[in-house]
Amino acid sequence: MRKILFTILSALLLWGCSQQPQRPAACDNIVVAHRGGSKEAGLPDNSIAALRYAKSLGCYASECDIYWTKDDNVVVAHADKNCQINGLHPWEHTLEELRAAGRLKNGEPLPSLEEYIAECMREQDGKPSCTRLWLDIKRISYPEAHHYEAAQACRRACEIIKEMGAENFVEFICTSNAEVMQNSYAYASAAAIPIAWMSGTPATNYIEKGYTWANLSQNHIYKDGKAGPLTIDEFIEAGIELSIYTVDSDADMSFYASHAKRIKAITTNYPAKLMKALRHK
Repeated sequence: MRKILFTILSALLLWGCSQQPQRPAACDNIVVAHRGGSKEAGLPDNSIAALRYAKSLGCYASECDIYWTKDDNVVVAHADKNCQINGLHPWEHTLEELRAAGRLKNGEPLPSLEEYIAECMREQDGKPSCTRLWLDIKRISYPEAHHYEAAQACRRACEIIKEMGAENFVEFICTSNAEVMQNSYAYASAAAIPIAWMSGTPATNYIEKGYTWANLSQNHIYKDGKAGPLTIDEFIEAGIELSIYTVDSDADMSFYASHAKRIKAITTNYPAKLMKALRHK
C-alpha cells in the first residue's frame, strides 16, 4: 500500500518545469520496428544505429526496452533471461556501471533514454521525423519479482520526457503484470502519454480497469481458422485501440495488412518488408 500511495503522489508531483512539447511529422504507416528493426538491419538490439534505421524507413514507431537504474536513470537495453544487462541487474547499478561492463557489438555504449529520445527527435533533412518511440516497460522476475523497480522505469521516463518536451514522440507499452501496469498507468496518465497493456486478456478486462489500448501478441488472436482466445472484433467493438506484435511471416503480414485500417499499429522485426506488404493491400 505504501508503494502504491508513493506512486500516485509521485505522479502528481512530476510535472514542474518542462519544455514546450514538439510534434513529429505526419506518418503514413502503422509499422513499429521491433528494437529498431535490428534483425532486418543486422544491427544490435536497441542501438542508436537501429533507431536510425527505423527513422530512415519512416516507421510510425521504433520499439525499445527500458529499465530503471540505481542512480535514477533509465537505460535502453534488452536484459537477458536473468534480467541482467552486461551481467548486472540494472536496478542495482548505476548507468555508468552498466556501461563500463560492456558495449554493444557495434561499439556503441549502452544508450540512456535521454540519448535515445534526442536521436528520435532529431530532424532529418531539415524536417521533423515522423518516427516515435515505443518504450517497453519490462517485467522483472529474476531473481524474484521487482514490481516497484519495474514501474520506476515508467516514472523516471515520464520525468525525462516532460523535461525534453518529447510527450508527442513517445508512447508506452507495459508488461502484463497487473501491479506494474497499475502504477505505470498512473504515471503515464499524469503525463498525458498513451500507454498500452500487454495482458492478453479479453476486452472486458480492459474496460473494467479503464485502459483504452491493448498491445497483444498475435498468438492471442484468432485468425484464419486458427485457435486464439481473442478476436480483433471484440476490441474494436469495445472501443479499445489494438496493436499487434510480433508479425514477421508473409502469411501473418498479409492477414494483419488486411485489417490495417482497424489496427493502431503492427510491430515486426522486418519493418521494410511489412511496409511493402501494407502497400500491396
